Amino acid sequence: MMTKVEGIILSKTPYKDRHLVCRVLLRSGEKISAIFYGGQGGGNKKKSSFLELGHLVKVELTRAKPGVSIFSVKEWSPSWHHKSIRENHKAFYLLCAFLEISDKLVVDADLHEGHYQDLVDKDSMFKVLSNAIFYLEKNTLERDQFSADLFHFVSKTLIEQGVFPERNNCVLSGASLHELSQLTLIDEHGGFADTTCLNQDMRDGRFSAEEGKIMWNFLCQVALKKYSELQETKEIPLSYSNRLLDYLCFQVQMSRNDFKTLSLLF
Repeated sequence: MMTKVEGIILSKTPYKDRHLVCRVLLRSGEKISAIFYGGQGGGNKKKSSFLELGHLVKVELTRAKPGVSIFSVKEWSPSWHHKSIRENHKAFYLLCAFLEISDKLVVDADLHEGHYQDLVDKDSMFKVLSNAIFYLEKNTLERDQFSADLFHFVSKTLIEQGVFPERNNCVLSGASLHELSQLTLIDEHGGFADTTCLNQDMRDGRFSAEEGKIMWNFLCQVALKKYSELQETKEIPLSYSNRLLDYLCFQVQMSRNDFKTLSLLF
């Protein structure tokens, strides 16, 4: 069994007087649930707790029998933590959304597998989430609007989930999207279509055809650039992220109501 792992705290729930039950996103892109005894801090030694949402922690687990659903933590230590996000309510709400979306999409890790390794997969949700938190922390110091951060996170999540919209050709006619000026994102077909190919019922009433082309342009940038290269774009209309979240929910067969934190953003 793998006992030493590292991951980002996705959620935490108080347990009894001083303990915490946390879900942790491991470097492999999978998650575990674990009890941190004394994780709330306090006690006779007035020990503080650094187990906060979005913090990266190193964890040593006690060995457990196969099939356990919640692991017990023997020791833990901080690896990295954000500072400014917690002091900005807009950034903190966005962090909570990042964490909840990631939590809903990743699967549980089987640490008992003999070949299991807690290594970063370049295409995993750990990579997406860690980049999103790192740049959100950086951007919190520089501005007070984070619409681009949300768009970049949702777009990179679509890539990681393997449901990124078709960005080269119209999903109905096959025509090159680069040559079209009016586009509509169609959830059922998994990509963009030439608006002239659609009947009235298929048109997206939330966006004009010109806005669809702009959103497509933003998505092309996300697909081609690394997270660090996307920081030049500081603002993207929030409505674009809202639309992509609808697309994501359709593709992974979930409902927006499954995500409690979205009401904090829209």
